[in-house]
Amino acid sequence: MTEPSAGLTRPDPATRTRMPSTGPFTTARGMLPLIAVCVFLFAVPIAMLAVGAFRNAPPGLPAQWSVDAFVRTYTDPVSYSTLLNSVLLSGGGTLLATVVALALTFLVARTNTPMRGLVTPAMVLVVALPPLFYAISWGMLGNSRIGLLNTTWRDLTGTEGVLFDANSWGGLFLVAMIKGAAFAYLLLLGPFRAVDRSLEEAAQVSGAGRLRTLLGIDLVVLAPAITGVVILNFVIGLESFDVPLFLGTPAGIAVFSTQIYGQITNSTPADYGGASALSLLLVLVVLALVALQWKVLGRRSYTTVSGRGYRTEVWDIGAWRWLGSVFVVGYLLLAIVLPMLQLVLGSLQPFFGGAGAYSPANYEALFEDRQTVTALRTTLLVALVGGLLAMALALLIVYAMAHHESRLRRVLELLTWLPWAVPGVVLSLGMAWTYVSIPGLRALYGSVVVVLTGLVVAAVPIATRAVQPAVAQITRELEEASRVSGAAPMRMLVGIVLPLIMPSFVAGWFVVAIVISGNLAIPIMLSSAQNPTVPLLVYELYTQGQTSRAAALFVIVLGALLAGLVVMGGLSRLLRRRIGPATGGPPPLPTEAATPEPVGAR
Repeated sequence: MTEPSAGLTRPDPATRTRMPSTGPFTTARGMLPLIAVCVFLFAVPIAMLAVGAFRNAPPGLPAQWSVDAFVRTYTDPVSYSTLLNSVLLSGGGTLLATVVALALTFLVARTNTPMRGLVTPAMVLVVALPPLFYAISWGMLGNSRIGLLNTTWRDLTGTEGVLFDANSWGGLFLVAMIKGAAFAYLLLLGPFRAVDRSLEEAAQVSGAGRLRTLLGIDLVVLAPAITGVVILNFVIGLESFDVPLFLGTPAGIAVFSTQIYGQITNSTPADYGGASALSLLLVLVVLALVALQWKVLGRRSYTTVSGRGYRTEVWDIGAWRWLGSVFVVGYLLLAIVLPMLQLVLGSLQPFFGGAGAYSPANYEALFEDRQTVTALRTTLLVALVGGLLAMALALLIVYAMAHHESRLRRVLELLTWLPWAVPGVVLSLGMAWTYVSIPGLRALYGSVVVVLTGLVVAAVPIATRAVQPAVAQITRELEEASRVSGAAPMRMLVGIVLPLIMPSFVAGWFVVAIVISGNLAIPIMLSSAQNPTVPLLVYELYTQGQTSRAAALFVIVLGALLAGLVVMGGLSRLLRRRIGPATGGPPPLPTEAATPEPVGAR
């Protein structure tokens, strides 16, 4: 995920001299309602989390103020061992992901390696696939007894050994590397392509070889971008929940997010106070890392493109290009081909690892199950409606920040990136405290409305990044002309801005819907038995031993996402033809950005 504030620019000074900024958010009075909504959605759950940590009773019950939860959890050695596990997983995964991403970025941006054209589309797909896909597919693929990797290994070698066990630190590091490398690649490809070839030529004229040029010139110039990616990946690793829950729990490996979840589900009675106290510690750690990113990168120069003589030709690396192709194929096998193959084959088995002919029996059983139909309907509802609401809120936020000049703009900006800095399981716990503790909202707890709200809040940072580039491209003259013609501020926003950014809005809506449909951390804490989502049902089937049926359910979701991608592509092309290419297309891929801006940085 990327921060919502990246790339925002202040209005053109020349425009301000001609006419004051127009729009519904140019005054403090216009900004306050939007800020109030953002405070309730983004800040109140964190505040309620802190309140809950000082209560000695579950949400909704009479309680007294107490610090017992802090004493109990912060003096427990298990809390620090799980925190250490989270740091090890995040640090190791980030290190591996950065190395792999740098290698792939170098092969694509700077060499003539065959098959390099497959990397960028594959990376977009890997980022789009939810972590739950990798959790269940690698849980099956790397099963020590009946996984495809180990059974194939035994058939080839005639031994009873285990080639790879996904329920281990190795499995956790591998999946963290796959997802993190794709994220880092998309953020580093743009800066890598922007490095001026003349810098490398100057180093080689001075006697430096290509390897020394790469290490001494390119990586030094790209150090700010690499540092930003490393910090972002490390934060995402600390917040990881799905993969440690699926792969780490069976191996007895607990991380901070799974311990927080276990404090509620594995304790009798549920220890909401202890979970809240642990959550606050994780929030503080993540916020400290965000502040570090801000401090380290806030005043760095990202200039890598010179003016005269700017060149970006690729290197001819000779026979090494075939080794590069092997590296590309190896990553694609681990990231896409093998997990997808295992998921499809496993879904067609009568039971995972069982003998017999492949059949669609699991799919037939799923569609005959009322709970499955309910989960599919609920997921479709929250994905489409939640994606639309997240994009609408993101549009208002981005538009307000682009048209307001006071300090309230900064407040709105900080509120917007707050969900990004809070792990999903922590955000859902805070929302549970909010909706159970406030009398007027208590009736909504456990309903699809609460689940939908939590998913929208978690998706707003992504939606903001999707809509921001298109809003930034719209010139103020169009808005000023509509205001001179007598259009009201909201009519100007709906009648002028929204149609112009519609291709980006639709594309962002689809991306956010994908993210929402694969989110497990929010529904697992807020859903009830009457409104389960597909990720929650997949987790229940998987933990109950119905692995093949869980795989079949996830294949259905992937098929729906593929169909949605086709529809979205056709709709986007139609909108682009009707509106015109000059009025904003779909949101640019992260490869077009020079570097990730620090969260909250200006």
